[in-house]
Amino acid sequence: AVVSTQSGQYGRVFYGYRSPNKMRFVTPVILKWHLDADGNRERGEIAMYIPEEYQSNPPLSKSDKVRVEEWKETTVFVRPYGGYRDDDAFGKQFEFLRKAVSKAELSYDKNIEMEAGYTYLRYGRQRIEAMLVEDSSRI
Repeated sequence: AVVSTQSGQYGRVFYGYRSPNKMRFVTPVILKWHLDADGNRERGEIAMYIPEEYQSNPPLSKSDKVRVEEWKETTVFVRPYGGYRDDDAFGKQFEFLRKAVSKAELSYDKNIEMEAGYTYLRYGRQRIEAMLVEDSSRI
């Protein structure tokens, strides 16, 4: 199960869900971008995994901005990157990943891009990943 909200003031929103439940922060944080017909990002969501000890019975959200979802098992294609999300080079990771997936004759959902962040933003070395979802694995 994951906690999901629209991108924006997600830090405050997730803290509001985690804090009363004494829930620890779990990585990765997933950004899921919905793309328009031209491949531009038109809407985003952000998700945080619910810790293992809460998976079987996640606490209900008291905020209409947060929803608890269960994501089905999904195949994703991943390209790790050691810089920052706002680096020009990070945007190119999606291009490289699309080329590699196409060259392997696999298909991906052209309407979704995802990012996984494993480190706190701007603190030390970064580990983020560009991800594409296999075409038959809609989440």
